[in-house]
Amino acid sequence: MGKLSKEPKQIQQFERAWNILMSVTGDITLDNLRRDHANRFVKAVISRGKGPDGNGPATVERYLKQVSPVITTAIREFELPITNPFIGVTIPNKSEGQRKPRASFSTAELRAIQEACRGKNDQRRWAIAMLSDTGARLAEVVGLRKSDVVLDDPVPHIVITGHPQRRLKTPASKRKVPLIGEALWAAQQGMQTAGDLLFPDFAPRQPDSPVNAASASAALNKWLKDNKLVREGQTIHSFRHTMRDRLRHVEAPKEVADAIGGWARQSVGDGYGDGYELAKLKEYMDKL
Repeated sequence: MGKLSKEPKQIQQFERAWNILMSVTGDITLDNLRRDHANRFVKAVISRGKGPDGNGPATVERYLKQVSPVITTAIREFELPITNPFIGVTIPNKSEGQRKPRASFSTAELRAIQEACRGKNDQRRWAIAMLSDTGARLAEVVGLRKSDVVLDDPVPHIVITGHPQRRLKTPASKRKVPLIGEALWAAQQGMQTAGDLLFPDFAPRQPDSPVNAASASAALNKWLKDNKLVREGQTIHSFRHTMRDRLRHVEAPKEVADAIGGWARQSVGDGYGDGYELAKLKEYMDKL
C-alpha cells in the first residue's frame, strides 16, 4: 500500500470512504466481508452525491480505491485464505463515462463573464479573469504568490510551480504562462494587495496549510450561476476546456497548447529540450 497522501482533500476522502464502509459493515472481522458489503458500499457512495442521480462512476471508483487496497494488504498480512470482495465490484453506468461533461464557453459568454468581473472588480473576480485568459487550473491560480508574477519582463507572465501552500497536479504542470488580456489586468490588480499571495482572499486559515481550491470552486461557481453567466455543463473548470478550443481555433501546435495549459506529455520525446520560449507562446495567445 502506498503512503497516505498528506493533501487535506485526499485525507478527507479517505476518511469519508471508511466512514461509509463502517456504516455498511459495522465492526466485523475481515473473513466476514462479502460481495454484498461491496455492492452496498457502492450504493451508499452513489446516494451520498448532491445531484439528483447521486455520485457518478468516477467518484465511486475513487472511493473504492480508498478501501480496497487496504483490505487487500490486510488479507495478505494476516495470511487469510480469502479474496478481496471489493475487487472487480460492479460500478453502475461506468461504461457511460462522465455523465455531465463540462462545456466550453462561447466567445460571447466568455466576454460577458470578463465584463462582469471588471464590473465587480474584487479578488474573486480577478481570479476568474485570470482563469479566463490563462486556462490554468483553479488551484494553480488561487495558489499564486506575488513572487510567481513577472510583470517587468518583455513578456509578462506567471510562473506556476509547487510550493507548501499549493502542490502541482503533474510534473508537466510546472510552467510559465504569458499574461494577456484579462489575465494581465487581474495580475496587475492582485499585485496591489497585502500579503504574499496574489489573491489573499483565498489564503488558508492556517499559514502552513495549502489553499483550499474546493472551497474557492464552490464560491466562484455559485457567483457565476447566481448571475446567470453559465449554462448547464459549464463550471469554473470550463475555462480550461475553452482555452484548449481557443488554441485549436488559432491552429496552435499541440505542444504549444500543452505548454500553455500544463497538460501531461504524451511521449518521452515531448519532455526533451527546453520547450517553447515565452515569446512564441505569447504569439499564439495574442491571436486568441
